[in-house]
Amino acid sequence: MVEKLQESAQSLKCFNNIETEAFRLYEALAKKINPPESSFILCLAYDSLKNAKIIQGILDYIDLPETENNCKKNLTEIANNISKFTKRATKTNNLNYEISCEILKELTNIEDQLSEVYINYLKSPSIINIADEFSKLALSMRERNFKKIFETFIEQKQKHRETLIEIIYCFEAKEAERLRSMAPTFKYKNPDEWIHESTLHSFADTQVKETS
Repeated sequence: MVEKLQESAQSLKCFNNIETEAFRLYEALAKKINPPESSFILCLAYDSLKNAKIIQGILDYIDLPETENNCKKNLTEIANNISKFTKRATKTNNLNYEISCEILKELTNIEDQLSEVYINYLKSPSIINIADEFSKLALSMRERNFKKIFETFIEQKQKHRETLIEIIYCFEAKEAERLRSMAPTFKYKNPDEWIHESTLHSFADTQVKETS
């Protein structure tokens, strides 16, 4: 039983790490993006931080010895991808349109992956293992309560994805407007003004007069 509980807790530690990394990325991104988009990004950051604190609160109640952080491959890859983009956002002084959209599109994929991770966790025995441990502590936390927590996380990730897509659309609209404003405009008083009378006739007349 202890081994199963440790496995369940290990997954929670990995989730906590991912949500903390997501907070750092969103926070770094918000500092490099102009308002109002930066405000929406910052909201996503604090959602991730809240998730991390909730998960950490669950872990604090579980009396288990510290173990090596051994996350599953898919969770490690998600955390590494988030960390990679955090470093990129932090080191780049000016996030242009292309870089911003690239990071935001990657974040939509990460939110999808996190949603899938939480869905799989709900289907696993881990929820029951954690709920049973809380029952031993005489805490009124049943399995359905734990499920509700992660169902809320899943709903949140879906909303995050929608928000990110809306921000990408805003950036694309602004970029399109910028390109339109840079395009040269031509105004003609007369549509045929560019047509000039040929000077060949006058040149020929001049040559004839000079010859005579």
